[in-house]
Amino acid sequence: MPASNRGRRIFLLIVAVFVTAMVATVFWSWSVVGGVRGQAATTDARLRDLAWAVLAYADRNDAFPTSEAELRAFAEGGVPDALSQPPLAIGGRVYPMTRSELAPALPEGEEGVERPREVPPSTLDECFAVIEVEWGILRDVQPILRPKGLPTLQGTVPTVGGWLYAMTERIRGEK
Repeated sequence: MPASNRGRRIFLLIVAVFVTAMVATVFWSWSVVGGVRGQAATTDARLRDLAWAVLAYADRNDAFPTSEAELRAFAEGGVPDALSQPPLAIGGRVYPMTRSELAPALPEGEEGVERPREVPPSTLDECFAVIEVEWGILRDVQPILRPKGLPTLQGTVPTVGGWLYAMTERIRGEK
């Protein structure tokens, strides 16, 4: 076998190995990114659902819960789908008035109107499994909700924090 053919075969073998490795890396990366995005969507939904339970408690009691046990006792009878008192809207801060406003909207549909995302609500057990809560020691201090090291998308943590702060302003404004 001439030297040029052997060199060419080695070159093609090296190129084939690198191309195969590159294709495998692309597929592996897609699967990892897809898994992370799926986990982030789940975490976001549970963060929003837990925030809704806290908002509903605060709306009914004009105070925030100070423990997980208080929130669970409130939620045993079912969490309402709508709040009764609107936010003060100080500085443009508001919270959702209905459960359907929790989920981020899907892109515009055929009619040019954003469609709400239909997501079944999470249970408190599911929420507390992925969300860490730092409870306030006073009833007019909102709890701080953080994912337990899990990914989130779409700026959900600051959005939820803004909702709870808007409820704090409403509670403090009424006193």
